[in-house]
Amino acid sequence: MTSSTQLRPEVERLEARIHAFLRDECRLDPAQLTRSTELVTSGLLDSMGMVRLATHLERLVDISIPDDDITAEHFDSIERILGYVESKLRG
Repeated sequence: MTSSTQLRPEVERLEARIHAFLRDECRLDPAQLTRSTELVTSGLLDSMGMVRLATHLERLVDISIPDDDITAEHFDSIERILGYVESKLRG
């Protein structure tokens, strides 16, 4: 099992890559993006954007994200996305 201290640097690097994806691929204004910006419930990220982001995350960190997990509960903010990915990496 991977410890939290081993995961932290990887998750911190992932935050920058998520931010870049949202900026470049979803064309979100970087000035609006913080760790807690509501992406889905605010309408900034639609369902197709969530699917594209999930696919991107699967490739970046070699995890599998079930369709049922592609929800606002897991994808509504960068903070939630990071928490979800970290939980998947822990197994």
